[in-house]
Amino acid sequence: MGKTIIVVDDFRNTRSIVVNSLEKEGFTVFEAADGLEGLKLFDGKEIDLLVTDLNMPNLDGLELAAEIKTIPQYRFIPILILSTETSKEKKQKAKEIGVTGWVQKPFQLNRFMMFINKVLR
Repeated sequence: MGKTIIVVDDFRNTRSIVVNSLEKEGFTVFEAADGLEGLKLFDGKEIDLLVTDLNMPNLDGLELAAEIKTIPQYRFIPILILSTETSKEKKQKAKEIGVTGWVQKPFQLNRFMMFINKVLR
């Protein structure tokens, strides 16, 4: 059975590129436009990875990651932040929350996909 990935990003173009690329690789993908929408997708189904933007309305990527880590079923899933943010403080906070990796936007799609495959191995 294929892996399931949640993609959360308020910028539709980025979300579409990421979702389409993941689906072409055979992943099952669910998407959301903000952190609150994304949190609702963690409803008991098996999820293998969360890919989230950092700066979003309603619930940002760090808040979303922190919430996910409080749900026993999802406590150990890998979380990848996609962001234009370069703040060392935010990256440190992400590490403390348990975020697996950080990909700087704009990103090269082939390198992004290599990272996804490495994380899901």
